[in-house]
Amino acid sequence: MAELQFWIGVHGVIEEHGKILVLRRAPSMTYKPGAWDLPGGHLAADESFEKCLAREVAEETGLAVEIDRMLGANKAAGPYVQLVFACRPTGARRAVTLQPYEHSQWRWITLSELTEVGERIPYLDQIVARGMLDWVTR
Repeated sequence: MAELQFWIGVHGVIEEHGKILVLRRAPSMTYKPGAWDLPGGHLAADESFEKCLAREVAEETGLAVEIDRMLGANKAAGPYVQLVFACRPTGARRAVTLQPYEHSQWRWITLSELTEVGERIPYLDQIVARGMLDWVTR
């Protein structure tokens, strides 16, 4: 079997007061426009997972985060592996600022509300089914 190259993605489950931050992908996105997603992105060759996640969250939301722990890894469709981290906002700034070419909306929601927001990016359903977000309800 031939070895494949993989993309590595890092995603943050940003939790505050029992709710998580989800972002709706902009209509101009080529993959799953309009689907709800977690903040995150692709790892650059010179970055640690944590540095990448902090950078991606800041770029996508304007928030600074403290990363608590890795929740697990997920193999999505195609050559894509995701590392999912539990984090929380830090600093005084709590206003979310989106990049309109990436995301069109944001919401703080409970885990039970996640199934009600509409279309979700497929890996989000996978990590919920695997129990990776169960800690949010505690």
